[in-house]
Amino acid sequence: MNHVLSALLAILLVGLPSSVRAEGNAPVQLAVRIFQIPAEQSFRVERPDGRGGVLSLQASGNIASGFPQGTVIVPTELARNASDSTIGRTIGERIAFGCGDLRALDFQVRELKAFDLSLVKGRPAQEARFQESRGEGRMADYELSAEILSDDPGKVLVRLRFDVGSSWQAGALAGGITGRVISLVAEVTESRLLLVGAPGDKSVYLLAVCVLPR
Repeated sequence: MNHVLSALLAILLVGLPSSVRAEGNAPVQLAVRIFQIPAEQSFRVERPDGRGGVLSLQASGNIASGFPQGTVIVPTELARNASDSTIGRTIGERIAFGCGDLRALDFQVRELKAFDLSLVKGRPAQEARFQESRGEGRMADYELSAEILSDDPGKVLVRLRFDVGSSWQAGALAGGITGRVISLVAEVTESRLLLVGAPGDKSVYLLAVCVLPR
């Protein structure tokens, strides 16, 4: 009888570490929303009217000419489902969009796609690809890649890559990608959006990223 109990106890002790390890390597759900801010667009500005008041005017031009030639990271308190306009206003508070000395008070922000990616530390990056028609047989090609590097309570370290390209006809996406817009390692928190932006061809692209609650 004692031999049987000893054998059962040994099995439990051997099995416990593997269970703990399995739980510690559970998938992390990463929510990624992809936005585009077209460089050429109409926007609203305010100018003094010379009598102590302000005039609200419509202008047009390249509002992204002053965007840094690199990647911008903006931590926020925004929830995962924040509206396009709220995300645009938030990035606009940190980066001046406008044309010349005309600062855009509001501008067009387009959500291109949203993905929920399941990531496991030590496994290959997860990829998501999609296309958008530009008319006359032309396609815009997009590819998102995310890989988890470390997983701590409430936050994870993630490698993000985002490519943008174009092709003249629908086909394999791998043949259409022409430029890497975003490539960085960032700390992403739970339930609060991290905005990652960089200039691309005729647009600024934003990734709004957060870890889903576990």
